[in-house]
Amino acid sequence: PDTFWMDMCSEITLGGGTGSNVSVVNLVANPERNTGYNGTHIWKAIYEENCILVDELREEMCYEERILYRLLSGLHASTTLSIAKNYYPPSKRKGRVRWEANPSYFMKQFESHPERVNNLHFSYVVLLRALQKVTPFLYNYEIKTGNIVDDETATILLRRLLDSSILKSCSHVFSAFDESHMFHSDDAARDLLSLRQNFKGVFHNISSILDCVQCQQCKLHGKMAMLGYGTALKILFLPEQLLSTTSLTRNEIVAFVNTIAKFSESTKEIRELTNLYWKIKQKKTLPQGDSRPPVPAAPTLPVVNTTDPVFEDPKLNLEDTAVALISHLARENLISE
Repeated sequence: PDTFWMDMCSEITLGGGTGSNVSVVNLVANPERNTGYNGTHIWKAIYEENCILVDELREEMCYEERILYRLLSGLHASTTLSIAKNYYPPSKRKGRVRWEANPSYFMKQFESHPERVNNLHFSYVVLLRALQKVTPFLYNYEIKTGNIVDDETATILLRRLLDSSILKSCSHVFSAFDESHMFHSDDAARDLLSLRQNFKGVFHNISSILDCVQCQQCKLHGKMAMLGYGTALKILFLPEQLLSTTSLTRNEIVAFVNTIAKFSESTKEIRELTNLYWKIKQKKTLPQGDSRPPVPAAPTLPVVNTTDPVFEDPKLNLEDTAVALISHLARENLISE
């Protein structure tokens, strides 16, 4: 039925607890950054959970698993970027007055894994595609927090986002992902229903894994991003006429908008951290006393590992790789926008 995806975010909203445990958190005062927490085991569990078993004999990822894998990889990349950008805390002993970046950590995580950047871009496209679809509803969405000034400010900023030229000028880029290609089966209708049920079940299970995170700040941002993802998928899968205050809660909308902001910031951080890495490296290679400006390093174009099962689908691979490559060339001023 059309209402099948209504509870897409149910596990994240409840968070494994009761409504009395819910508290309001200021995301501005609690930004995502390095806490020292090692979440390797959490990410391992998340990736291993992405198994939509319709046919237990098959060995390759199905289309829906590849989509979910790319979203999870994109979130992983965004989280890593936030850590790299805010790695070293303020320290009077070391003369740091604010959080500083660790470009070497960034390069170590991404230099040999360009597919992580591609998946970040892909995830951003999915979020923007959902934003484009839900624009008519959000444009007239009434924000009520009890503070008239804040409500009016938030309304103006939300409409400024919805009126952004990127949603119009880049609308053709959104075709890099098309949700209508998902959940098709050559078998009986029962298998198609199982596919949809398993996809939602896997998403719920992945969301529940975040309850095992011991770092509260990490859990906060992980759950917010997964709630943003769940909201985006709900928007894309539901018929447009069902997008209303009944199907979308305030928390889901808040998480959705903040997740878009998170990924937008991540795309900017890639360029900033790359430039910072090469600036530091070139400075170290200059002879002592040489004040000549360093020669810019040749840009490294994104390379796709086509043996990765994520890129087996030509519709995803070619379009997304083209988008990533054009974006890279534009950022390096090698082509005009």
